[in-house]
Amino acid sequence: MKTFLVITIFIFSVMNLKGQLNPMDKLFKDRPRDITLYISPTFQYSQIALQHSTIAGLGAGVILHKHFLLGVIGNLTFPDIALPEASGSGKLKMFWGGIHLEYTLWPLQPVHLTFPLSAGAGQLKITGNTAPITGNPNFIFAEQGMLIEANVWKYVKFGMGASYRYTGNVSYNNYSSGDLSGFAALVSLKFGKFRYLKRDLDKLPL
Repeated sequence: MKTFLVITIFIFSVMNLKGQLNPMDKLFKDRPRDITLYISPTFQYSQIALQHSTIAGLGAGVILHKHFLLGVIGNLTFPDIALPEASGSGKLKMFWGGIHLEYTLWPLQPVHLTFPLSAGAGQLKITGNTAPITGNPNFIFAEQGMLIEANVWKYVKFGMGASYRYTGNVSYNNYSSGDLSGFAALVSLKFGKFRYLKRDLDKLPL
């Protein structure tokens, strides 16, 4: 009788321990689904130094809980901006980068809104200029935007929208903050393992 009682208590103890471990195992198995690595090429069309310019960018980081994005980004004018003769001709190169934050509304919907914000520092460089180059080529920036983004595939997101770029501490070759600041049309792609999209979308009501 005592042996049966000991065996019974042992079996219930093991079952209870297993029941406690399963939720913890499930928790740790589920956690990676809330973290997604991404890489994001971007393209902008804007006005810099009174000249129309195309801007290539590249960002990378993590998406947390489907809504919050944390990463870094870098941008540069490509090709270089051709300067008018009144400014001494030559070409202007502008590159800048820093931290990148983003918040997404309704990320499980096929089409949703996302609000990017980046800030950091940059540098200007003029080549082939006939006039003397003066001042400090370094500057700071902050850029905020809004995009309409689509979940086009479980590995790809595509966004289109606009942003405003603010620059400060600009004192290079008679350029000011107003010459480098301005609105931009923005296109972005995000590549990542967005496998949760199909699973979660299947749970949404029709």
